[in-house]
Amino acid sequence: MKNKKTIKILMIIIIISILLVAILISIILKKVIPIYSISDRTQTLAKKQKEDDTVFGWLRVQGTNIDYPVVYSQTDKFINEEYDYDYLWTNSMSTTLNSRVLIWGHNIRNVSSKPLINEKKFNYFENLPSFLYYDFVKENKYIQYTINGENHLYKIYAVSMIDKDDFSSDEYMTKEDRKKYVEEALKESYFKFDTEVNSESKLITLATCTRFFGNNAVIIRVDGVSVGEEDKIKNYKVEKNNKNYEKVEKIMKGDDKDE
Repeated sequence: MKNKKTIKILMIIIIISILLVAILISIILKKVIPIYSISDRTQTLAKKQKEDDTVFGWLRVQGTNIDYPVVYSQTDKFINEEYDYDYLWTNSMSTTLNSRVLIWGHNIRNVSSKPLINEKKFNYFENLPSFLYYDFVKENKYIQYTINGENHLYKIYAVSMIDKDDFSSDEYMTKEDRKKYVEEALKESYFKFDTEVNSESKLITLATCTRFFGNNAVIIRVDGVSVGEEDKIKNYKVEKNNKNYEKVEKIMKGDDKDE
């Protein structure tokens, strides 16, 4: 009886030890393995630019199927009769990074108050509303923009929705303009990201329309800050900005009258 009891205790100790080791390995791997891996788009971009010189860059967004060429266009009515490809667009003709890169994309289907998360069949910026969900944002925080033969990485620092009339389309911001924009984006953000951003930072904004609040006059924007070579790609902390997020969360949850 004693032997059986001893064996049982040993088995419990072994099982507990294995679980503890597994947990420890998981923690170590999370710290060692990057949350996001850069996927080179320089050759893909170069090939596309040979087809059409309106192509300026290539955008890839973590956790989504957003992986598209970016063209120069002053409007969303870009038409290319010779080449047929999906695209996003920027208002800037610059082939280098501006103080703030602004990239637009269509959101035709994912416009409701309960947007779908990362649908594989979605196109353009139809997956951008995924960033309205806290659980999604916790695991997806990086934007990659390839331009002029380089892959540039950005950390997301703010997610918000704003009236079209209040949205800034300026891509050539002075330090003072950037300071005001960053302060406003942080104030309006639904989440608080543990990342530094200031008037010296190079910024990126991804923008698309939505009918989340029942009208077409609202823009979803995801704002990112450039990551330096010395920065590690890691899953930095994010938490809800409850004061801002409560209204959005309530609308997404719906009520008893919702079908």
